[in-house]
Amino acid sequence: MNKIARFSLPATLILALLSSPARAKSYTAVPGLEGQNTKLKIKFVKYTGGATGKMVVKVKNTGKHGARFKARGLYFVPNGDPESAPQRLGAAGPYEVEEQGKWRRTEDMMIPPGAERELRLQVFCIDSHRSSPGNKQGFQVARERMPAELRSKISSGAKAIIKKNKGKVDSANSEIQGYIWETRDKKWIKLQGERKQEKSPRLNRSSMGNSLPQAISPQQGEGAVQQRQSR
Repeated sequence: MNKIARFSLPATLILALLSSPARAKSYTAVPGLEGQNTKLKIKFVKYTGGATGKMVVKVKNTGKHGARFKARGLYFVPNGDPESAPQRLGAAGPYEVEEQGKWRRTEDMMIPPGAERELRLQVFCIDSHRSSPGNKQGFQVARERMPAELRSKISSGAKAIIKKNKGKVDSANSEIQGYIWETRDKKWIKLQGERKQEKSPRLNRSSMGNSLPQAISPQQGEGAVQQRQSR
């Protein structure tokens, strides 16, 4: 009688498989604005950047009617233990969608029933005291959007900064990042992926000195943002 060979994977390998970015590559519901139901589904593809960057996602409409997609208030939680995970990332400003081989920016688009779109969301770190995520970091979209007050401030602030920069989104990124950190620190709101004792930046202002978010200007560029992240 043939014997069936039995084997088991090492525990470390099992944990690695369970926590790998590939685990996040499944569709989940797009949280609606103001509690509205939606038939849109979203899937994390990859992240490229540091303190700021592009979150590549796929969004599909599983409903029978067209549905509008807005990124305002969406944020992404890094895979892994929150106690050691890097910063969470929040969407702000217009996102990019590919149409006929070209990428265009928009803040609101209609997705036909059954259609899927690949988007590049402009995202920013929302936890100034945590480390910046790397390109290999996996993420999952939060179950709910940011609370109305927080997402409204971030959205309106980002729009004003982009307008001040004459619509040049890339030139405004550093200032938007600083504004988001400052907004978060003024009134800390717990979000999904919170640590047991989240180290609020408000408690460490004395040690930050001139590296406070409001000290970052568009003229200083991305280097200032990265330098602050390394502290």
